[in-house]
Amino acid sequence: MSKLKLSLLGALVVIAALLAYVFIPTHVRLGSEITNQEVGENYRLVGYKAISTKPQDGKLNHYFLIAKDASIEGVEPFLISSDPFLTVDNVVDNKLSLSIKGRVKHFDNDLWVEKGDGKVEHWYISANINYIR
Repeated sequence: MSKLKLSLLGALVVIAALLAYVFIPTHVRLGSEITNQEVGENYRLVGYKAISTKPQDGKLNHYFLIAKDASIEGVEPFLISSDPFLTVDNVVDNKLSLSIKGRVKHFDNDLWVEKGDGKVEHWYISANINYIR
């Protein structure tokens, strides 16, 4: 009788683990900071390594454009790329030009960036993407 109970308990644990693997959503958390560059007078470009539970994502980095005195809490990344060496080519009148040499998974070229006083500024972002597989 105890072998039957152990077998049923083992089968239940295996089924629960399989269901958890299938139905628990993937999560992304931010790792170490890889870049922190000043952009203009009051803004900075910040990049973090992303650690995902989805193996297909591979090594990706999340980039944020934020005010100098702000944090990334509650801010969505405007760029998700495999390039850890993103370069800023030009900054003129809230227009930012970037060079990217990696795979781009997500890119927003039209941003509203919130400053510390609650006001927002409109930024346009252009990117020169050279990805060779």
